[in-house]
Amino acid sequence: MKKLVGGLFLAASLVGIGASAHASQINQTSALTFNGTTSDFGAAFGTGTTGQTFTESFTFNYSNPFSVSSAVISIALNNLSALNIDSFTLSGNGQTFAGTKTVVDSVQFFTLNASNLASGLYTLAVSGAVTGSAGGSFGGNISIAAVPEASTYAMMLGGLALVGMGALRRRRDGAAMQAPSMMAA
Repeated sequence: MKKLVGGLFLAASLVGIGASAHASQINQTSALTFNGTTSDFGAAFGTGTTGQTFTESFTFNYSNPFSVSSAVISIALNNLSALNIDSFTLSGNGQTFAGTKTVVDSVQFFTLNASNLASGLYTLAVSGAVTGSAGGSFGGNISIAAVPEASTYAMMLGGLALVGMGALRRRRDGAAMQAPSMMAA
């Protein structure tokens, strides 16, 4: 009888451990690798992760001022492979930018845009819950564009001013050359 009670207690303990593992948070961090100015990212959660929450973080470092455009998408496949993504954020240098969520039927996607960011370490984070009986997945893309410095704009405006002055001078010189011939006629 003592062995039976001990065995039941052990079995109940193992069930409790399994239930607590099932409700655990999945946290992973990966460094993004850029191909030029773009990078892709994503995660897949397999069978046995249903009901678990997740936060997948993707880090990158950029050494110049920049702007960023990014998107993440997840498609539910007959409740077999499905996620409920709660948030998509970009954070770094004391700032956080939140993506905008759109849901159309079984497709959910987020878009995120941020401009004039200072150089430094940034993190894209995707958070949500696994709702599909066989897990779920998401994929995303990020594009970075360098922001020209103020001196670049000043040089561009100066160059345009010189081109404009040259065109004005040519027009004026051309009009002066044509004026005497018009009077003679």
